[in-house]
Amino acid sequence: MDINALNNITYAYNTPYKPVPEQLDSPKPTTGHLDNVTISDEAKALAAAANNAVFTQQRTPAQENLLRAASSDRASAEKIASDLAKSPSMIMWDISGQRGVGDGKGEFVRKLSSTGEIVDDNYISKFNKEASVIDVQRRSIYETEKAKGTDPLEILGKMIDFTNMQSQTYLDATGWGGKRNSTPT
Repeated sequence: MDINALNNITYAYNTPYKPVPEQLDSPKPTTGHLDNVTISDEAKALAAAANNAVFTQQRTPAQENLLRAASSDRASAEKIASDLAKSPSMIMWDISGQRGVGDGKGEFVRKLSSTGEIVDDNYISKFNKEASVIDVQRRSIYETEKAKGTDPLEILGKMIDFTNMQSQTYLDATGWGGKRNSTPT
């Protein structure tokens, strides 16, 4: 697996979304107006599903930057989409300040990197069940869209949006939801 791609994906997951006012107020283009636009039934269904989707979070600026960077290189977009489809969801642990980390002494405290929450075996078991379903669904999105010949950048965007719709528990555990204020331990 390409470590740089993984680092870029991890960075995209860990950056909270904040709208930039300059982007929100940017002028809309006035040229190139299309009067007669039609969309397919499939596109209408996708739009309806997107309108009804409940996003736990919107795309982060890092996710948008990842998509923008991948848009200039189709091979990179395909590689990142493929890696995201094939990579299993994992809990991201905070190991900072852990007694015994690296020296074999002490006990590892299972603390989420995104929230600082200390979790137990029950939490891990529930996460593993939820994550296994999400991983299959995300891979299915990739394989279905790839089989249809969908542009890799669009596939990557669909997988990011799908993951952003998952439970806050999943987003916190994987670090996908961005860093939040840690709880005292």
